[in-house]
Amino acid sequence: MMLSMRRFKAMVAKEWKDGIRNPHILLNAGMPILLALLFAQKDGDPADLTFLTVPILVAISITGAFVQAAMIAEEKEKNTLRALMLSPATKLEVLAGKSATTVLFALIVIAACIVISGVPDVNIAYLAILSVLLLMIFMALGTVIGLIARTASESSIVGLPVLLFFIFGPIFVPDLDVPVLMNVIRWLPSQQYVVAITELHRDGAFGSIAGQMLNLLAWTALTGALCFLAYGRQRFDK
Repeated sequence: MMLSMRRFKAMVAKEWKDGIRNPHILLNAGMPILLALLFAQKDGDPADLTFLTVPILVAISITGAFVQAAMIAEEKEKNTLRALMLSPATKLEVLAGKSATTVLFALIVIAACIVISGVPDVNIAYLAILSVLLLMIFMALGTVIGLIARTASESSIVGLPVLLFFIFGPIFVPDLDVPVLMNVIRWLPSQQYVVAITELHRDGAFGSIAGQMLNLLAWTALTGALCFLAYGRQRFDK
């Protein structure tokens, strides 16, 4: 599955121009930054990294998944996605080209959230790797949601329950004290991400997050395969 840089750059240029002109995308990008500003005003337990993890999780879900789903669904609604699918462009070129702008938006927002929240005493390289892996997972989920939904507005309806569970499940479920839900939540990539950052804050060594890293890598492979499968089914769907 070769990648043509000429076609890839053309897709990225088009998506970037469309993205910076879309007020919906710009508004979604600003929401996590506002949340980071609100959390930064609170004084709490220094060991509680909620001030950092919540804005990042929201940034990844909104700019990584919701925006990606809306952009893919909008292309479907305009019947331009099918033209790309039937063009000489490969799956990798189309999916990478459609994702590049979202990745850039998401990385800018995540970086802004980290700067506003303040980087805790953790290895910034490990934090970056964990954040990129989680972003890839949510972008794959967003792509799948966009391919399933028929319109841009429907993508929000389809994706909202799934993404809320992935993001807010690890935050609120522990307070509910429901063992069955906790057994599910603890395997989610978002929960593993939070645990990994907490372990980095306590220990700082790679060995302390090896299990969480393997979990995120497994989710990346799983969601990536699901994304390519959904794309293939959409391409030949009549």
